[in-house]
Amino acid sequence: MKSVFYGWWVVAGSFLLLFCATGAQFYAFPVFFAAMLEDMEWTRAETALAMTLGSLVIAITGLLIGVLMRRIGLRSVMVGGTIIAGLGFLLLTTVTELWQFYVYYGLVLAAGVAGIYEIPNLTAVESWFDRSKSTALGIATTGMGMGGVVMAPLAGWLIARYDWQTAFAFMAGIVVLVGIPISALIMRTPQERKTAPGPAQQETAPARAITLRQALKGKAFWLIAIAAMLWYWGFTLGLTHQVAFAVDEGIPPLTAAGAVGLLSAFSIPGRLTFGRLGDVIDKRYVMMVAASLQVTAFALLLQTISLPVLYLYSGLLGFGIGGLTPILPGILSDHFGRKHFSSIYGASYVVLAVGVMVGPFYGGWIYDSTGRYFAAFISATAITLLAILLIYISPRAKPVLDPTNEQA
Repeated sequence: MKSVFYGWWVVAGSFLLLFCATGAQFYAFPVFFAAMLEDMEWTRAETALAMTLGSLVIAITGLLIGVLMRRIGLRSVMVGGTIIAGLGFLLLTTVTELWQFYVYYGLVLAAGVAGIYEIPNLTAVESWFDRSKSTALGIATTGMGMGGVVMAPLAGWLIARYDWQTAFAFMAGIVVLVGIPISALIMRTPQERKTAPGPAQQETAPARAITLRQALKGKAFWLIAIAAMLWYWGFTLGLTHQVAFAVDEGIPPLTAAGAVGLLSAFSIPGRLTFGRLGDVIDKRYVMMVAASLQVTAFALLLQTISLPVLYLYSGLLGFGIGGLTPILPGILSDHFGRKHFSSIYGASYVVLAVGVMVGPFYGGWIYDSTGRYFAAFISATAITLLAILLIYISPRAKPVLDPTNEQA
């Protein structure tokens, strides 16, 4: 019987690692955000700043991931990241001051999560695939959506039944118990596994590889990266504040937390659908359609608020963001090739992280200044429209074929 291509094992491992990292650190944050606001009596802007700091640390650490992967290997990076992330969650159970929240969530947890987050996982998946690259990336990144489906409601239930300290401890256990075995036993690149190139892809043009410096000199990188940054600015603004916003409008906290789970659930078919589309049509158009769903979601939320509207908003926002995570690394790989992919993707993630950093804090600042989220949601709509424009004017990718041709 024909054995399963090892690249699919890497996809499965990435699915589980992204499930833990994104579900516990990212999608569960709005639930912890609402609970800690009530318990600690911090302002919304200063509490959301922890997400901003965490995004900055993940971005900066992400620049080092490619170097670390080449020097000590993917497995060591991921095992180390898992251990540090588990420690960060445990430290969060002891928070009594705002500065502690910044250090434990924004520094320790974020640095650990960077080792099992998008850059190492999607670099590993991308290294195994060519023709089915976007499909493989889409399947792997469904772990992010599934993590939100499970972790956000689970965090809400644990907080309601026990407290947020217990919920943080539970997250530490999940990350460590799942992350260490998967990282140690499964995650490999073809070079680390010493796998011979597969026969599925043959070169049709002279092989060449674009360096990070060359990529940064071209407009394609900046148009794509800035568009992703603006898209994520709007997305993280909405995600971070949607539970607090819904509670302000009279929706019960546990029900509001469930809407985050719904958002994550809808991101799963979004990742699979847009990932598959990215293998058959121009990825720019896929990104534009996906971002348009986010515009529609905010337009609905600006009209009225009720539980059905909150659920519809969450579904559209989740399905739309599902199009970014598999398509962004895919379009970068198409433009710049595989050889320097981890560095180029890491650089794009630094740009993208600006949106992740600004969005939550900006939303909190608008609320603290006006007592409403209306202006924040208007801004999120406008910047997502700008992202669509930048994607539209970005050049079409001319695939770069590298000397190493992996099985697809």
